[in-house]
Amino acid sequence: MLSYQHIFHAGNHADLLKHSVLIQVLEALNKKEKPYTFFDTHAASGLYDLKDNRSLKTGEATKGIVQFADKADMPQAFADYVTFVQKYLKDSLYPGSPEIERSFMRKQDTLILSELHPQEIENLRHNMKKSEDGQPEIQIHNRNSWEMLKALTPPATKRGAALIDPSYEEASDYTIAADTICAVHKKWSNGIIMLWYPLLAHRQSEIGGMINQITNEARSQNANIEIADLRLQVFDKNEHKEVSLEEFRASEGKNPPRLYGSGMLVLNAPWMLKENTQETIDYIKNAF
Repeated sequence: MLSYQHIFHAGNHADLLKHSVLIQVLEALNKKEKPYTFFDTHAASGLYDLKDNRSLKTGEATKGIVQFADKADMPQAFADYVTFVQKYLKDSLYPGSPEIERSFMRKQDTLILSELHPQEIENLRHNMKKSEDGQPEIQIHNRNSWEMLKALTPPATKRGAALIDPSYEEASDYTIAADTICAVHKKWSNGIIMLWYPLLAHRQSEIGGMINQITNEARSQNANIEIADLRLQVFDKNEHKEVSLEEFRASEGKNPPRLYGSGMLVLNAPWMLKENTQETIDYIKNAF
């Protein structure tokens, strides 16, 4: 499906979780001088204008990152994320995952991005054109993200990570995500694999099956693998009314958000990621 555009949701509660975890993983990889490769399978545009009518229509950034921009006494992991984002917010922009990755990675590293949406990939190419000292090598692929990840792993560097966050517009995305991650982890067992997933009441079975398949397969290879399953629930699941994407957009933000929260599953989670992110989750929940 190519109808999903992240501009409607940039800076929302799901991005708070996803991008704060992403920064922690990048910082962990940067602790060693050795180069690494980072894969972003569903890269989208990489940078978003929060004054765009599509963002204003949903108001998700206002309810998300914007409310934290000037807060103090945040958990350190979340504060690192907010501090990074603040310089973009001053220009009414929000950095997507490719921009975060480009900014944190070093000259010796390689960033591989994949995107199929015709407009999103053109935006991505434009936004990644920045020429800065110390910027990583950036490769942009206009191809099926699942095929790309399986074809290009393990990378030559051996060290690295992958961020996987499909739109989940189709039920098959849950199965494809599980099958792809199991196949990739089997041949790249030391890679840090991050899977973002939505919390949707009508998809509980698919979500549970996906998580179980991935974790069981990973533990069958290494019983001691560090796995973090981190969930941020900002709305009551039992009271949450879900609507279609079309209904939500047509309501101009009057309908409740489609998600009651989201999760991040991380294979080979870095030291203290689980504990630091749980502090972030607790902090965010108290603000909603």
